[in-house]
Amino acid sequence: MSYYTLVAALPDLPPLSKCKQMPISRIALNRRLSMLSHEDQQQLKLAEDLYYFDSEQLEKRSDQALVYQWQNQLSQIESGVVRQCIQNRLEWQSLLAAMRQRQQSDQGPEEFYGLGRWTNRIRQHWSEPAFGLEGALPLMTELQPLVQKGAAGEIERQINNWLWHDLLRAERRHHFTLETVICFVLRWELAEKQIRNDGDQAINTFESMAEVLLSAPVIREHIESAFEELS
Repeated sequence: MSYYTLVAALPDLPPLSKCKQMPISRIALNRRLSMLSHEDQQQLKLAEDLYYFDSEQLEKRSDQALVYQWQNQLSQIESGVVRQCIQNRLEWQSLLAAMRQRQQSDQGPEEFYGLGRWTNRIRQHWSEPAFGLEGALPLMTELQPLVQKGAAGEIERQINNWLWHDLLRAERRHHFTLETVICFVLRWELAEKQIRNDGDQAINTFESMAEVLLSAPVIREHIESAFEELS
C-alpha cells in the first residue's frame, strides 16, 4: 500500500519533555491506522506488544524465559529498522535488570540473563559501576546513582527520553513507510504514558498534601467547628 495518505494524516508530536496533552486520541489514531493492510497491522501490534511488554511478565517469568520469548518475538519483526529500535528498548531493560540484580541480591554475573549486544560485556565488567559502557552509552553514568537511590521515576524519564530520540531518528530516516508509522505509534505511546504518569503523580502529591493539612490541629479545629455549625 501507499503510506503517503496515512503518514500525512498523523499530527506532529511535540518534544517529549513538552508533551502535556496528546494532539490525537488513541481512538482517532486507530481510525487512521485502519488504512494499514492486515499484514501491516499485525506487524504494528507485534511491535507494540514487544516494545511495551506487560510488566507482570517481569514478575511471573524468569529472566531467561523472558529473553527467549523476546528473541522469538523479535525474529517475527520483518523490518530491520523496527527490530533494531525494539532491541534497543529491550537492551535498556536488560541493563536496568543487571544494575538492580547487582544492587539488591547476592547473585553473580553468571546468573544474569539479558538480551542484546551488551550481555557479555555486563558479565565481564560486573563489578564496574556502568559495566564499562560509559563510552558506548554515556547515559549509564547518570543512571547508576539513580538506581542506588531508588529513583524509579527519574530513571524512567531518562530512558524514555533516550528511546524517544532513537525512534525519532529512525522515523526521520524513513519517510512514508511502515517504519515511519510504527515509530510514530511507539513515540505516541511514550508520550501518552508520560502524561498518564504525571497525572498519577499529581494526584498522589495532592492526596499527600491534603492528608498533611487535615492532620494539622488548626485545620482540624476549623473543620470540626464547621461541622458543628452545620449541625
